[in-house]
Parts: sequence; structure tokens; C-alpha cells
Amino acid sequence: MHTRRSAVARGGVLSIVVLALLGATGCGVGRESNQEKVSKTVVTYLRALAGGDTAKACAQLTHRARGEACDARMKERIARLDSDTLTRAADGSIDIDVHGDRATARLPAPDGARFVLIRGGGEWKIDSGYTLAR
Repeated sequence: MHTRRSAVARGGVLSIVVLALLGATGCGVGRESNQEKVSKTVVTYLRALAGGDTAKACAQLTHRARGEACDARMKERIARLDSDTLTRAADGSIDIDVHGDRATARLPAPDGARFVLIRGGGEWKIDSGYTLAR
């Protein structure tokens, strides 16, 4: 005896298969590219500064850039920076160039601001430009 499945039942099975495949592939989410990692570091840094989280901001810097007393120096920087400008920069389009273990991130604001990042141990850290000086 031959039974026929309804179109609704076939559609339901197809939906389950598609959802399972999307789940297995991470819905397009795989390993982050270097550009995504650089962007994440820069945005985390800018948002930390805008929110006054000096520890988080310092964590985005290389050891050389952090130097001694990073937390205290960050507090001074935050006092001179406009949090709205930092938020706009974090929300804006960041132009990123990656060359090996070095990257440059050009910010939409303030005009001319850019960061130089270095990859070490699989992580991207800001090495220069972190003062947002033009």
C-alpha cells in the first residue's frame, strides 16, 4: 500500500532539514576573519572609552602601548574625549587594511584618526593611535 504525504508534511520536513543544515553551518558564522577581529578590537576599545571602562580599554592595547599606569592615563584621556564622538566612531564604517601581522583601522571620526594594530598570539591589539590624536 502506497501512502502519499501531503504538501504540508513535506514542507515541514524540508523546513526541519534546512534549519538543521543552518545550525550545522553556524548560519554563515564561521571563524572570524582578520578584518572582523581588528574591527572587534577597535569597536571594543572605542565603546570602552565612551563608557568610561578604562580596564577594558587598556585590555585592547599591546603591552608596549599600555605601558605603566594605563588605567590612570586612560582616565585622563577620557576626560578630554567626547563620548558621543567615540560612539559615532564605533558605530561608523571603519576602513581596515590588513598586511600580515599588522593592520590599520581608519575611523570615520574624529577626522583623520586611525589605529595601528598588531597581531600576537592570535589576538589583535592596538599598538599606536590609541590617543586618537590627528
